[in-house]
Amino acid sequence: METYDYIVIGAGSSGGLLAMRLTEDPRTRVLLIEAGTGREHWSIRMPAASRNNYTGGPRNWCFETEPEPFMDNRRLFQPRGKVVGGSSSLNGMVFVRGHASDYDAWAEAGATGWSYADLLPWFRKMETWRSGRSEFRGDRGPIVVERLGDLHPIEQAFLAAAEQRGFARTQDYNGERQEGVTAFDANIDAGERSGSAAACIRPARARPNFTLRADAQVTRLEFDGTRAVGVEYLRHGRVERVRAAREIVVSAGAFQSPQILMLSGIGPADHLREHGIEPVLDLPGVGQNLHDHLEVHVNYRCARGLSKNGLLRRDRLLRAGIEWFLFRRGAAATTHSRVGAFLRSDDKAGYPNLQYHFWPYFLEGWSPPPHKDGYCFDVGPVRSESRGWVKLRSANPLDPPRLLLNGLSTERDREEFRQGIRLAREIAAQPAFDFCRGEEVSPGAEVRSDVELDAYVRANANSAYHPCGSCRIGNDNLAVVDPELRVHGIDGLRVADASVMPSITNGNINAPCFMIGERAADLLRGNPAPAD
Repeated sequence: METYDYIVIGAGSSGGLLAMRLTEDPRTRVLLIEAGTGREHWSIRMPAASRNNYTGGPRNWCFETEPEPFMDNRRLFQPRGKVVGGSSSLNGMVFVRGHASDYDAWAEAGATGWSYADLLPWFRKMETWRSGRSEFRGDRGPIVVERLGDLHPIEQAFLAAAEQRGFARTQDYNGERQEGVTAFDANIDAGERSGSAAACIRPARARPNFTLRADAQVTRLEFDGTRAVGVEYLRHGRVERVRAAREIVVSAGAFQSPQILMLSGIGPADHLREHGIEPVLDLPGVGQNLHDHLEVHVNYRCARGLSKNGLLRRDRLLRAGIEWFLFRRGAAATTHSRVGAFLRSDDKAGYPNLQYHFWPYFLEGWSPPPHKDGYCFDVGPVRSESRGWVKLRSANPLDPPRLLLNGLSTERDREEFRQGIRLAREIAAQPAFDFCRGEEVSPGAEVRSDVELDAYVRANANSAYHPCGSCRIGNDNLAVVDPELRVHGIDGLRVADASVMPSITNGNINAPCFMIGERAADLLRGNPAPAD
């Protein structure tokens, strides 16, 4: 049986960066196990091609929730990366650290050492910020981050309209001040996605002490008493086993990390026995505390040719593709989400509790029809109170887990959606939009009352695809890992990914996932915080 010093399960944002850092010591042998393919397809490297994988296909797990009881019993689509790089190979590349108070709340809730001041050195360590090193930004890390420019006139109108409504621009929302309206940062490097696959795993593959085992789905962990010592996985129809001399790190994401723990006998004992799994450790918090950002669209039409919908015509797609393949530039070399805002819903909010992605596209669902024109405010509360769960569907590791977000289950979540839609309308009414002004198509100008807005959100809100929290850090009886990311009651086993977040951060969570991988590597190696 093969033996490695460390085995990392999951080649996503956290796992890929963690494995790369561990292999910096040439004496340390690292195995990275990935259930999906190990090949980087061109549609991963091309930033504008994210929809090719995000909406389905062989590089996507294509999960869905159980019928959501507060969302008209709809099942919500939950894409997750089934490929080297994980979901960092599928996402929209919007790079958001979150608000400083997010992490301070983690520390207050029992995640000692995870305050914003504690974590800032690792945020800086994991990035190369193209605008230069500062007190808040790094310039030596693997993930290349740039501020998006060359904005479309309708994107510029959004920024101007938000200012006309009274909101300030923030100079660096990943720096000193998150609150405000802004062009987004994106992890794009010279026209290519700077995700875990390219920035972390690709360079690690050149090292003799690194092994990537793709197309290998973990079926369970193996134990010697209460110490994790090995991993069993299924590859090309065969069951294989490997051992870890030091530690195993589960980095399979908010859905599959708790699934792997439960399949291995770590989790709520009664739930495990329901599926014929003998508990190794009764750990009731495994799979609990699942939550996500939800979002809904406020769509406007505009005059023909003013928006970017025409870029979706076949001839223009072909032209953009040729320009990218030849020169790594043009419309295909950037992401679709280029401007947005972090705003307070009213004066009572103690932090920017709403996030907006703004698109110079008219959308039908998530599709921009090339023959229609318009623009869209994507509205969502950033600190959801609603909590759900991850459970086993069966003891068969090939069965997807059961997922429930319990979205919109609290009055505060519903109220913040109402406020967010009304605020979007106020921004859209500003003079900056006069040149492209058109009718509100959804929800529609006639949808005004709380009851009507609630009904629209119930019927139309979807996941923002930021699931987290299902193996959270803490020291209470529902926490799964301690502040060192060690699974409570089990030796030689840690979890490092979005599942350990005690609560969701203000904005897209990919940047915090990279930070978690960076921090986990130093925890495993016993390193102090990076020096300035």
